[in-house]
Amino acid sequence: MIETLVADIRRILREEPAGDAMLTDLVERLAPLAADTSWIDEDLYETDAAQGFGISILHEEPGDGFLLETVCWEPGRGVAPHDHQTWGVVMGLTGEEINVDWRRTDDGSAPGKAALEQAGETLVTGGVVKTFRPDDIHSIRNASQRPSLSLHLYGRSLAKTDRSEFNPLSGTVVPCPKRVRRAG
Repeated sequence: MIETLVADIRRILREEPAGDAMLTDLVERLAPLAADTSWIDEDLYETDAAQGFGISILHEEPGDGFLLETVCWEPGRGVAPHDHQTWGVVMGLTGEEINVDWRRTDDGSAPGKAALEQAGETLVTGGVVKTFRPDDIHSIRNASQRPSLSLHLYGRSLAKTDRSEFNPLSGTVVPCPKRVRRAG
């Protein structure tokens, strides 16, 4: 199933310029994976206790290509507001995740400083999708008592991007920490 998905993603990325139409086609191609979750192995629910979540790489395209992974969020855990510096598609598979969109209200001219305001919130459950542009900022938390699992597709490897993490309370921005990932 994943091999066929990877081939379809390659085709879409080869045939379409980055933009809304490309994201729509990718979302349509990912949708069946939420409708039939029989492909999900138990090891995708493994987490790193220090992070509060586990990332399993399903496919990482060579060079600076796309990244397909799952993220399992422990109950009550999440991540601070951050950007991706690439387009992204996140689709809920099992459980519930609260995805908060943030809007930057400053002009970005003061190094290490950033003013954010909450711009929206989406409950991501099985089949619910969020798409992101490179500069979009969001945070995620699992507010439930059970693990949640989501599928993430990014335009390039996050390990190779200079992403930012934001603290809306202190008004600061720092480089996003590199996350622990494992082969899925």
